[in-house]
Amino acid sequence: MTEQKLQDYQVAGVNRISIGLQSTNNDLLQQIGRIHTFEQFLKTYELVEKVGFENKNVDLMIGLPNQTLQDIENAIQQVIELKPTHISVYSLIVEEGTVLQQKIDRGELTLPLEEIERAMYWKVKELLEKAGYIHYEISNFAISRL
Repeated sequence: MTEQKLQDYQVAGVNRISIGLQSTNNDLLQQIGRIHTFEQFLKTYELVEKVGFENKNVDLMIGLPNQTLQDIENAIQQVIELKPTHISVYSLIVEEGTVLQQKIDRGELTLPLEEIERAMYWKVKELLEKAGYIHYEISNFAISRL
């Protein structure tokens, strides 16, 4: 992402930027095949703010291979500190035939137990609502402006 691209988006009428962070844990990002780091995300987020986008969304994921409840708590806290207007938190869906699915099948990566993923969801909901975010769709939260 560059400052010029973001300015071009504004000129074209784009008024909301969504950034697919997925996790603040660089090891988890690498394990699921993401090509960015948390630090690179932060630089992009700073550019988005510099250009003046007020409506910002950050995407996170729960249920990642080897992800712990503490990982998601840390990620939620770090994202809350950035004060995006929206935070989306999706459960991982492993697609058939992907490298990720193959690594799970070979035992190279382990998905969290269903009970752990459920606990992650409720922890996300608790932390975001405590921070003033309204849960308006199953995976989406928006900051309350009241």
